[in-house]
Amino acid sequence: MSKPKHILVIRFSAMGDVALTIPALLSVAEAHPYLTFTVITRPFFASFFPDHPRIKAVGIDLDQYKGFFGLRKLANQLLQDHQFDGVVDLHNVLRSKIITSFLKSKGIERVTFDKRRNDKRAILAGKSQKQLPHVIEQYLDTFRKAGYKSELIDGPWLEPVVRKELTEFLSTRNLNTKEEKWIGIAPFAAHDPKIWGMKNVEDLIEKLTANKYKVLLFGGGKSEIDELDQLENLEKGIISVAGKIPFDQELALMKKLDTLICMDSSNMHFGCLLGIKVISIWGATTPLLGFYPFGNEEFVIQVPEKYRNKLTLTSYGNKAATNGFDWKKQITPQDILPYIS
Repeated sequence: MSKPKHILVIRFSAMGDVALTIPALLSVAEAHPYLTFTVITRPFFASFFPDHPRIKAVGIDLDQYKGFFGLRKLANQLLQDHQFDGVVDLHNVLRSKIITSFLKSKGIERVTFDKRRNDKRAILAGKSQKQLPHVIEQYLDTFRKAGYKSELIDGPWLEPVVRKELTEFLSTRNLNTKEEKWIGIAPFAAHDPKIWGMKNVEDLIEKLTANKYKVLLFGGGKSEIDELDQLENLEKGIISVAGKIPFDQELALMKKLDTLICMDSSNMHFGCLLGIKVISIWGATTPLLGFYPFGNEEFVIQVPEKYRNKLTLTSYGNKAATNGFDWKKQITPQDILPYIS
């Protein structure tokens, strides 16, 4: 049997990217029972990692470790608190490079995630249409490079436990029994150019409720919560979940959906990790970069092929259109309905 080893894994952001480390970690852990892992990430992100005897997620407040000397302090603290045999940097930014460089100087083996920046630039510039492997596979490749080969285990990779908060939420909204299909809508994303638009969402909700679907709305920040609360109409079967229950219970409720409709967002990735059907709407980003909805590729909705050369595409979807082309007008609620079952 191989000698036990403890591996430090670094992945601070973004939220969806951090979530996608979970299938890779579970797969490597299953293939190599002598390995234990400590994942350092942001405090909130640490909260959604599954309970596993050999995977521990630790939340780090990076505001406490600013600049080169702050990151060196963090690396020293990690060395004091843990006995690492290796470090896998799945973030590959300046911050993580500083941390891992210091650890390497102390004799800790280091392997870094390849972000395939040249491939991405070629895709975004319209010079390539090559589909990159899903980022989960790219994470697995990083572990393989470190010597820990494994194949992806079957999902679902998240199994949230229903707690009192969700039970009470369901009871107060007469959702204890499921008499119709539940359709979730997560209409927001980290950047505005990726968002389909509330007018489209409202039109879609109207069509869904006319077909007797129960509609559950998911969101995050205060402004999002306020917008979704305005759409709530219990008589019509429109229920806002945003801000009403803890995040882990939102995931537990999402697990009960028949279909989730969302943008290219962290909710898209969480739906896939939960093993539910996910319809995703794309405009300012492209699935070619490898962040497509794993297992739900057939439900990706984009503007018609003839318009795609007019899109302003970026890796993060944070850049508004530079040519006046509004992709949101090219995808209608009627385009979504055939994908709902």
